[in-house]
Amino acid sequence: MIITGHRGSLGSEPENTLRSFRRAVADGCDEIELDLRVTADDELVVLHDATVDRTTNGSGPVEELTFDELRQLDAGQGEQVPTWAETVEAVDVRLQAEVKAARAVPLLVASLQADPALAARTMVTSSHAEILLAVRRALPDASTGLIFGRTPDVADVLALTRAAEAGTALCGSAGLTVDGVAELHRAGLDVTAWPVPDAATFARAVELGVDAITTDHPERLRSVVSS
Repeated sequence: MIITGHRGSLGSEPENTLRSFRRAVADGCDEIELDLRVTADDELVVLHDATVDRTTNGSGPVEELTFDELRQLDAGQGEQVPTWAETVEAVDVRLQAEVKAARAVPLLVASLQADPALAARTMVTSSHAEILLAVRRALPDASTGLIFGRTPDVADVLALTRAAEAGTALCGSAGLTVDGVAELHRAGLDVTAWPVPDAATFARAVELGVDAITTDHPERLRSVVSS
């Protein structure tokens, strides 16, 4: 089972920072989940929200800030908002890149096209089918996943994931069943469960038979996963 650190090690470090990503790897994650947005001057950066207000000491929409302006902000404990390129260089595990802004698609696609090894360790995700379809059109062999904020009936998960031409369904763990996961597997889909905050929820994910889990707290699962 793949263990994915949500925005790195969100529960213990400033989210979506190199510090957070390195901590997640140190705590045993096989994969790092991160979020992609684009600055006013077309720099592909790692940041979840549409604005910098919550996660930095600045304010304003990401898309209205230049990269230089963004870099002057403190993203927590002295960390800066990293670029996609910096993250790729710093982290050598699998990457789950959630596209938060459509403008990020061509920049991400160009990066993956230029580096087949990077493309091989990157799954592009989104809760918007149109973003995943745009990635698929530009990069037919891309690994992609559709995110469900609240898991619907398994028939709807299957239909929506197929419509997005994605290979993975990223589902709320509370909405999954053993039979549902098995049905998605029979249809050729991988299944990720989230969030998985503790050992008990991880044990449930194992029972469900999912392929991967996403956690804010990889440090809590370290001993369970390694046992």
